Amino acid sequence: MNSSPAALLGPVSALAAMLLGGCVTVTPENAEDPYEDFNRSMYAFNDGLDKSIVEPVAKGYRAITNEPVRGGVNNFLDNLGEPVTFVNEVLQGKIGNAAGTVGRFVVNTTIGIAGIFNPAEAIGIKRTDEDFGQTLGAWGVPAGPYLVLPFIGPSSPRDGFGVVADFFVDPVNYVEFDKDNEIRFGFAIANGLVAREEAIETFDTVRQQ
Repeated sequence: MNSSPAALLGPVSALAAMLLGGCVTVTPENAEDPYEDFNRSMYAFNDGLDKSIVEPVAKGYRAITNEPVRGGVNNFLDNLGEPVTFVNEVLQGKIGNAAGTVGRFVVNTTIGIAGIFNPAEAIGIKRTDEDFGQTLGAWGVPAGPYLVLPFIGPSSPRDGFGVVADFFVDPVNYVEFDKDNEIRFGFAIANGLVAREEAIETFDTVRQQ
């Protein structure tokens, strides 16, 4: 049975955030932190989740794949995110960047075989990345107080709202699949897994401090 983006928002965003690699981040000592007790509790929760589930899965993924395979997966997922970047670049008035994003998407989706390869980079079309949290910042909306969210990790009210807005902008969430929930969960998990695998060394360094 097909599901609407609204119905999928909770589970999909939670799974994606859980694996995004924000689960282990040192809390800045001088950050504006009016919710210190809550933030410390959420940090401990996220850290435990990462150590018990997310980190082992990410390291297992690295162990059973090679760099070309991981690069292809990363390229594919980046390509899926280009429409969201395009919308935010238009909203920020970055029309040149928006045009480049369209060019990348067209080239990589066609010549690059659904984005698995990245010929756009080879011809000089650099990737840019914008989200609605950045758009709100460009519009002058303050970030708000430092806030650690369950699964998501260190964030702010502005960026948290941006994640929700980007979800509804993403055209992938409006495509009907034969097995909607399974495929969307798969995209969410894959995005998080890629991000966490790329951050393995960073997390190991943080934990050694």
